[in-house]
Amino acid sequence: MDDHRDVADVRFGRALATARKFEGLTQARLGRDIGRSDSHISNVESGRRAMDPADVRAADKRLGAKGRLVRLYKELKEQGTVDWLENLGELQAEAEIIREWHPWLIPGLLQTEGYARAIIAATGPWLTPESVEATVRRRLRNSERVLGQPTPHYHVVIDDAAIMRPVGEPDVMAAQLRTLVDRVKEGRVMIQAHPFHARPNAGLGGPFSLLSSPTAPDTLHVESTYRGQQTDAPQAVREFTMTFMRVQASARTPQETVDYLHRMIEEYERG
Repeated sequence: MDDHRDVADVRFGRALATARKFEGLTQARLGRDIGRSDSHISNVESGRRAMDPADVRAADKRLGAKGRLVRLYKELKEQGTVDWLENLGELQAEAEIIREWHPWLIPGLLQTEGYARAIIAATGPWLTPESVEATVRRRLRNSERVLGQPTPHYHVVIDDAAIMRPVGEPDVMAAQLRTLVDRVKEGRVMIQAHPFHARPNAGLGGPFSLLSSPTAPDTLHVESTYRGQQTDAPQAVREFTMTFMRVQASARTPQETVDYLHRMIEEYERG
């Protein structure tokens, strides 16, 4: 940045302004409702002043943000204190549109119980059987919460590597791929498989999600096995949107994807 504003304050201010405008409130009205002046709200929204935590909670309640502003504030101001998996689940549930790229594994929202159990046990060999089962239950609950509603609209591109990799027994993989086909046929999600040999592959950097909500800035979530990072910085969102467009352009159409999944199901069923 070319001034002395704190990046975290700028990001929070932008989110506050978006939520306020969605509710149709002026800066003066929001300020009056939470006991602050319009100039104070203006300075917060421009990133020139930090907001007090108590005011954040008051603004979140007044704007009907359902805890979103509070979570963002904690993420920005208290790095390391936020459970990123829980935070991602909240973002997914609140989103209107989700676009995801997954080069290695079937995405969590689409995982079957058997597939999730195999993945969690394999990537967490230190976990007890009880911890594995608790994590599986948590993942399935989040999937039902997000995909059990009419929105968000969910568009995912999955690399062939994730489809071809047998993370579990053949029957587990066949069941997982049948679930993907069923989701597509239901019209609940759009799935495109990205050919393994397609070049160049713009998504080799790893999995990510782009989440769009009518009441908040578009958010980018980038994850690894151990942590996830989220940002609504416009440049980062634009860059990863371009990456998504590139992998989508190289992917099979949804119908071609269904045909491919049927072929892979037959291979797994043959053992």
